[in-house]
Formats: sequence, structure tokens, C-alpha cells
Amino acid sequence: MFEDIHFQKVPGTETSRKVQLLGLSTCGFCRRGQEFLEKHRVAYEFVHLDTLDLETKNGVKQQFKDTFGVSLSYPALVVDGARQTIGYVKRGWEELLDLPPEVDPETVSYLE
Repeated sequence: MFEDIHFQKVPGTETSRKVQLLGLSTCGFCRRGQEFLEKHRVAYEFVHLDTLDLETKNGVKQQFKDTFGVSLSYPALVVDGARQTIGYVKRGWEELLDLPPEVDPETVSYLE
């Protein structure tokens, strides 16, 4: 998927899936998503669509819509070219990547 796009690769020890992040260079949620992936040592590749020319950007948006049936919004996380989620919601990303949920120490002490 997105073969014509030059993605920047970020190394990680979790390499069992092909993970792609489509975002914007000015997007705070995109940065938080990248921090999440790096914290969990997920190898991924990303592209900031606002740095692409208009024709290429429109092509990516159309390919995303054709593949997943929804309009592209940011950040978009694509796993193995077959599953996706829009927006950065930590629990949703954990589920999509089959990562165990993080436990908030404050919540644990509150529940005990």
C-alpha cells in the first residue's frame, strides 16, 4: 500500500507487523502517536502528508478511501495494509497492535 510514497523508517524491536503512520508535521496528536510507537519499540514508517505535493497527497487520500472506505484524517495508523484506525486513542492503538494495555499507577492504587 502507498508504494509510490517515500516513508521515513523508524527502527524498533517489534517488527512482526508492517506499521505505517500517515500524519501532518504540525499535528500534536501525530507526534503523540509517534512517541507511543517509539515507547513501545514498534518499528514503523511515517510520512507527513503536508510535505507532499498536492497531486501525491490527493492520490494517498484517494487510495486510503478506496482501501478502507473512510476518508483520511490524522493521524492514521495502518497495520499490514489491511487494518487501520484514525486519530490517536492509546487504547485503540494498543488493540490494533496487539499490545498489552498500559496500567496507570494512579488508577491501580485507586482500585485497590
